[in-house]
Amino acid sequence: MQEYRAYLLGIDGHIRERMELESETDEEAVARARQHFNGGTIEVWQGVRIVAKLDDGSE
Repeated sequence: MQEYRAYLLGIDGHIRERMELESETDEEAVARARQHFNGGTIEVWQGVRIVAKLDDGSE
């Protein structure tokens, strides 16, 4: 398992919420973050590496 952090960003770009998770793959971490936050702008990180930035345009 690998450790990841996911952030929900506000419209101003600041972190509104954070979660820590463990996943087998990047894809699994992204899917879990997307499900947890249920929309908005999300960044998923593994250490100093950004795995994904998702923006569904809901804000």
